[in-house]
Amino acid sequence: MSKRWGAILRGHDDDLRDWREMLKPPFDPWIEVHDPDHVLRSASLDGLTSAIEVRDRVVAHIERLNGTMSVMRDCEPLQFSGVAELAPDGKVHRTVFMEAAFRLRGLRIAAPVMTTGLDGKPAPQPPPRPSEAQNWSAIADNDEFLEDALMHFSLARPPMFWFEIYKALECLMDRSGGETAFLALGWAKRDDVKQLKQTANWSRHARRRFKKPSPATTEEEAKVLMRYLLRTAFETAAKSPPQNQD
Repeated sequence: MSKRWGAILRGHDDDLRDWREMLKPPFDPWIEVHDPDHVLRSASLDGLTSAIEVRDRVVAHIERLNGTMSVMRDCEPLQFSGVAELAPDGKVHRTVFMEAAFRLRGLRIAAPVMTTGLDGKPAPQPPPRPSEAQNWSAIADNDEFLEDALMHFSLARPPMFWFEIYKALECLMDRSGGETAFLALGWAKRDDVKQLKQTANWSRHARRRFKKPSPATTEEEAKVLMRYLLRTAFETAAKSPPQNQD
């Protein structure tokens, strides 16, 4: 019997809750709770031979999902904390590689939602289907540019904020065939995108080879615009077949 594996996650309770809501079985990837741990599962991990091999494969997967969840739920990043091997007898064997440090964040309260029919009674629940986050994961599996864009966006925090923002935007532009082709898509105002790129390019260099854009894009404006561009890229990719990226 092949081994079943998962990655132990650490982070704020609000963010872990969002991951549980967006990543549910039977769709891939999904979250399982093995008290006290939240464990990220994926069929791509099962059958691997060692905890080290699982770690090497799953860290990039987590960064990609961090980018996805930042776009969709404004989540702070979760951290890889170790590997869980799920034994056939139900026991969980843990291999801890590091203790994750995470930043506290403001409390977010989600109001419960109930859908009712015309008669006022609870409406029947629709059949389960993959969440948007799981659909994005499937798209990124077959699109290296979008996968890399998500990973760079997930890492966009000080002191490397502008470097990672620049790389994320560069991935989207390269995927489209360059800056001119990307701007021609009309996903956002040309001036806003060019200002973002110029600000990021100026900010990421230790030696200021270019004049600082005026006005420059703020970090908050950069995050809002990149979230919009990433969402648009994935929504567009969902409607079209995978591109040849050889």
